[in-house]
Amino acid sequence: MKESVSLEFPAHHKFLSVLGAAVAAFADLTGDANLAYSVQLAIHEVCANTIDHAYVAPHPDNRVVVHLTANDRALHAEIIDRGQTFDPQSFSWPLATTWEKAGSGSQPVYHLRRVAEPDLDQERGRGMFMICQLMDEVTFTPQPNQNVWRLTRRYTPA
Repeated sequence: MKESVSLEFPAHHKFLSVLGAAVAAFADLTGDANLAYSVQLAIHEVCANTIDHAYVAPHPDNRVVVHLTANDRALHAEIIDRGQTFDPQSFSWPLATTWEKAGSGSQPVYHLRRVAEPDLDQERGRGMFMICQLMDEVTFTPQPNQNVWRLTRRYTPA
């Protein structure tokens, strides 16, 4: 099996339900409802963070692009935006040590390795922990004019 679907939508929270429906239908290809929900939740969280943090002010040109691919062993998501970029190792939480930097120069790739469980009193900041728990691989690549998140969840076919 090799399937793919792409979706582009305005960077606004009201479109996350459309994204959720598309991702859920796509992830159902695995035949595992729990896995499908996990993938849907992780992609939703990355897109919500993109809307909240990458785009400083709402604008009709702000877009999010999601490419989903599946084969017999894994689901892959690529999430692309043209908002502000960031250096994951410069933030205080999650700790900079949660990211491993590969590559150098103008195109580093940051691999999310582990995220400590956030304090129960924290009002925000649980998303990266959740994404790390739900996915097998998570990378962030700031590129000229765009940010690229790649998420992978492996599975055993039914």
